[in-house]
Amino acid sequence: MTKEEGVTVTSADVDGFTLAELQFPPGYVQDAFEPDSAYLALVLDGAMEKSFRSRTMFFRHGTALTMPAGTRHSARFGSRGARIVIVKPRHSSRPAGPSLEALLELRGSGFTWLAWRLAAELRAADEGAPLAAEGLALELLAATTRETSGLRQAGRPPAWLRSAEELLRAHIGDYVGLGEVASAIGVHPAHLARVFRAHYGVSVGEYGRRLRLAWAATEIARGNTPLAAVAAEAGFADQSHFTRLFRRHVGITPARYRAEAQRDKLGAFQTP
Repeated sequence: MTKEEGVTVTSADVDGFTLAELQFPPGYVQDAFEPDSAYLALVLDGAMEKSFRSRTMFFRHGTALTMPAGTRHSARFGSRGARIVIVKPRHSSRPAGPSLEALLELRGSGFTWLAWRLAAELRAADEGAPLAAEGLALELLAATTRETSGLRQAGRPPAWLRSAEELLRAHIGDYVGLGEVASAIGVHPAHLARVFRAHYGVSVGEYGRRLRLAWAATEIARGNTPLAAVAAEAGFADQSHFTRLFRRHVGITPARYRAEAQRDKLGAFQTP
């Protein structure tokens, strides 16, 4: 673990990857630069704004972006700073290399829990940490491939579709039905259902459920709120139902997820 100009960096090399967790202080400004190789960045907490030659993009916790090599940009971080995980393949033959060739914002909710677990492995000191980190990096790149492939096949999403997704995010703890979303954005429910699945790969209801699980994963990882309270705030009927769904999607129980995410041993298993 190192600290440079207020930015805390925990990094490691595993087979074929450079992995890092970066913690930026509130209001931090990053001068324009051009990355020498492509990477995947995942926002664990906080928010950041990246400015490119022709546009500015805003990213908050639960979102990710693919950054092609040589893409000149600057960055500004929010009032709470930001915690970012970076997955950088060290050569183009690595799986998902082509998926990092375009600048894209990704919102697949499965990124959140994988990224928090990867951050935990970067802080672990046991012998299994490098293998676990490599496996999680591969899972993240596989998710990236699916997301970018879906975007290429479905084309550019209409503006109203982003409004639908934002509505689901704004009502994490509430049940919002297909008809209610369709009415709010002014499209027919059947059209919404068809276009939403084409772009996001799942139904509106399933996407909302994954958003709630992703929100819960973030809350579990960064705090000590009782699991029952997190489940209730995320809109689940009870803790047992929440635990079953969490384990089905994430692969481990909420309690174990919190233990892994909050491991904070000195140093990473290998720091270049």
